[in-house]
Amino acid sequence: MTSAAAPPSVASAAPAASVRPSLRGPAIRRRGVPTLLAAAGGLALYLAFPSHDLSLLAVLGPAALSLVVYGRGLRAGGWLGFVFGLAYLTPLLSWTGVYVGAWPWLLLALWQAGYLALLGPALVLVQRLPLWPLWAACLWVADEALRSRWFLGGFPWGRLGVSQADSPFTAYAAYGGVPLLSVTVAL
Repeated sequence: MTSAAAPPSVASAAPAASVRPSLRGPAIRRRGVPTLLAAAGGLALYLAFPSHDLSLLAVLGPAALSLVVYGRGLRAGGWLGFVFGLAYLTPLLSWTGVYVGAWPWLLLALWQAGYLALLGPALVLVQRLPLWPLWAACLWVADEALRSRWFLGGFPWGRLGVSQADSPFTAYAAYGGVPLLSVTVAL
């Protein structure tokens, strides 16, 4: 007495797993939101420069980058630093496009954003140390120094301290120049 089982029908088969990732859910929260926050921080820093007269927004830039890389891996820190750098430096360096054209301007912005892509993982590493905000501010100035000196003589445009032309932090420049001003703002 054996009963014959009916062959499985196509309708009763379990649906195959979707290959395409969902636009909603944890992947967007894990990657998309931090990427948008990094871009927003970069834009806030761009708006802090004298042409926009919003110098106090400069404190949001380093804070946003430190916040979005907190607790992340080195690769994510690099990506978020790069996005931050693109959002910050592409509009800041737009004046170069007037003289050399769009492609060299965009390549310069990509190159300069690469320095901030190095800063992101470095921030991930120092956030494990005691007094990490001080270490992060020092790394910010070291990144500016590297960007200002290396490769084809450096490109010092866009240093954090330069954004503070008319701010309460300007007095610190008398004691340590633009680097001390940058550390003060980054803290």
